[in-house]
Amino acid sequence: MKQTTSLKRRQFLKQSAAVSTALVLSPGKLVLGAIEPTSSAAGKKVIIVGAGLAGMSAGRELTNAGYDVTILEARARPGGRVFTIREPFADGLYAEGGAMQVPDNHDWTMKYVKLFDLTLDQIQPPNLKSIVQIGGQRIEMASGKVPDWPIALSPEERKLTQRGLWERYVVPTLKKVQEGKDHLRRYDPFTFSEFLRQRGASPAAVALLKLALPSGLGDGADAVSAANLLREAAHREERKHSSTIRGGTDQLAKAFAAHLKDRIRYGMPVVALEQNDSGVKAICSEAGQQQTFVADHLICAVPFSLLRRIRVSPRFSPAKERAVQQLQYTSVGRVYLQTKKKFWLEEGYSGSAATDLPVMSVYERSINQPGPRGMLESYRAGPDARRLTAMDNDRRVAATLAGMKTVFPSLPEYFEGGGSKTWDDDEWNRGAYAWFKPGEMTLLDPHIATVEGRIHFAGEHASSTPGWMQGALESGNRAAREIMEAK
Repeated sequence: MKQTTSLKRRQFLKQSAAVSTALVLSPGKLVLGAIEPTSSAAGKKVIIVGAGLAGMSAGRELTNAGYDVTILEARARPGGRVFTIREPFADGLYAEGGAMQVPDNHDWTMKYVKLFDLTLDQIQPPNLKSIVQIGGQRIEMASGKVPDWPIALSPEERKLTQRGLWERYVVPTLKKVQEGKDHLRRYDPFTFSEFLRQRGASPAAVALLKLALPSGLGDGADAVSAANLLREAAHREERKHSSTIRGGTDQLAKAFAAHLKDRIRYGMPVVALEQNDSGVKAICSEAGQQQTFVADHLICAVPFSLLRRIRVSPRFSPAKERAVQQLQYTSVGRVYLQTKKKFWLEEGYSGSAATDLPVMSVYERSINQPGPRGMLESYRAGPDARRLTAMDNDRRVAATLAGMKTVFPSLPEYFEGGGSKTWDDDEWNRGAYAWFKPGEMTLLDPHIATVEGRIHFAGEHASSTPGWMQGALESGNRAAREIMEAK
């Protein structure tokens, strides 16, 4: 393949035209459908960088269409951020280091779950009390009942449940977002906390509504673009229920890998990408030795946090380069505590808690798993996750046990051991899922998924549902279709 210093001018002009008409929500949701075999695939080679769900779904569809596909994966396992943790837990218990839930409105995920004949178990939340811990106050939340709020809500706010406050200040805007009547560009210049204040929420209501979902995106409600948070909240509002994949989420990744077999090359981190008018190269470092793969097209299905470390020649267009360099990934740390039994159920609690403590959000993670033993998880994001990342596993577990005791005082009596996963220190991710500060959706989002010459882009960050398996699978199919439609 001849080396050139630039792509043809018409290719860049085509890209620029696409960028100029892109909307903040870029790309739009891909309509579910199958990719059919095509005679134009004969003799065409495609390299895919990354064997996460995005890369493997693209690989499956392109292989079925007749393309010669090679998937290059740095790890020794498939799945990327689909990662089920089985050690050190007892009696077959496992925890999800990454993706866990399959909402009923995730049509792409449902498609592949059915295709690979996997079993879904619907999550049936117990109708028991949850906990809110805020400002040093522990508040028990019974379904549909307004608590005697020990925080300084306004007289009108005190009449509402936590969900009622969300419906008052957030849901009306979500309905406009869902109906397409309100462009998210309007909400991009300010944070989610500022959005709440603009709608009249008191300081106490803002503090309460910052917990749970807003605390898990980026560096929280005081830092994340309101547009970013509203897009995610609107998507969640559409689901009726969620399920888990029986046996662990990694069953989906393993099913893809079994289908693709030796098309996946493990232990092959890509260090450089080169392209010209006739083809594209991926240069890998394998056991200290370089190996080069050549193809007609390439799909980059790794996070931009990794793409930043890969040498690209010629360089991407300025808008794409800015997106690659500036896109941020949420710091996420997860600590799992195994217990002798699910004591919280006996005490009348669901196992869920939203807190302003370092443990942040607490969930039961033994849900839909057999046996008497239980598991509670502390899910941390942003600065609290980064502090957790700096600890070793034993310190993470000890700190979480101490912090979670505030929420569930009986926990130490039943605690047996624990494990953890932090994504910032994962060499092949460096973060969990994409997020945007104010102004960045307008600036960066339209350019994340745009094609650069013969290089296409997939991953949760390059989809209409970032942070979900749905987004990864949707983006993989989009990238596969782009290649099939390429001239």
